[in-house]
Amino acid sequence: MLNKICLSSCLLLVSLVFQNAGAADAEEAGRFYQAQQWPQAVTAYEAVVAEQPQDAQAQFRLATGLRHVGRFKDAGEHLALALAAGIPAQFVDIERARLAVATGQPELAVAALSSAAQAGFSNPSAITDDPAMETLSSVAGFQTSLDQMKRNAAPCEYDPVFRQFDFWVGTWEVKGSDGTFYGNNRISSEEQGCVLVERWSSATGSTGMSINYYDANTREWVQIWNGLGIQIQYRGGLQGKSMVLTGDIHYLTSGDQRDFRGTWTPMDDGVVRQFFEESTDGGETWNTWFDGYYHPVAAGKATEDGS
Repeated sequence: MLNKICLSSCLLLVSLVFQNAGAADAEEAGRFYQAQQWPQAVTAYEAVVAEQPQDAQAQFRLATGLRHVGRFKDAGEHLALALAAGIPAQFVDIERARLAVATGQPELAVAALSSAAQAGFSNPSAITDDPAMETLSSVAGFQTSLDQMKRNAAPCEYDPVFRQFDFWVGTWEVKGSDGTFYGNNRISSEEQGCVLVERWSSATGSTGMSINYYDANTREWVQIWNGLGIQIQYRGGLQGKSMVLTGDIHYLTSGDQRDFRGTWTPMDDGVVRQFFEESTDGGETWNTWFDGYYHPVAAGKATEDGS
């Protein structure tokens, strides 16, 4: 009985020793990799994958190290193993492009970049900042692949639908039709063109803000406003040249909630009209809530009183 207990304990101890040794080998390999000590990294990762052939990261890093030490055939084989183990195809394609450059096959390298771009690779700086890729700049298809990567990284900047509300972007003085100064508003395009952020300051000193974005799922523009003790949420889109959103307004103090509609219309003189309406009868009739005219402010001009 004691011998059986000893045998079980010894086997467990040996197993733990090997697990800890494997973890230590991987950590050491990682340190060599991060320090770009490629011969040492290759030796260390060869030991790791010998014990853990399904370790996708180890296979990928081994392939990278093998490329750096000139063992190109082995590098290609371990890239295939990395892909089979679960490394996303787009990252394997980028490394294949670097391997093709190293072996003097520029067309093959660009084909790999194209494959990565089509698979969604979204880090173009990894290509433009890599001296090894400089030789590909004149190869057919290189710029197309790079452009696709840029689109992958910032799709809102390239899709015209996200620009539909850009006529509202700017720094503005907001006035009534009779010239009465209502306040200042600044609308900025942020998050690589995916969001418009509004920051309002009224003539009396109160403030508010909204975020505005195109919901690609519903194909609608959305605004969510908070400030002045109210919350507004509404949706819609272009009607002619005007942006028209409908939804509801919630008055936080009273708890009232009413139908609400906002219309932004760019005028021929560069002014934008913002016209808000609310309804207390379920949309049967609408009453003017706000009617303001946005006048562009020259860069650097401070506006506190509309002067």
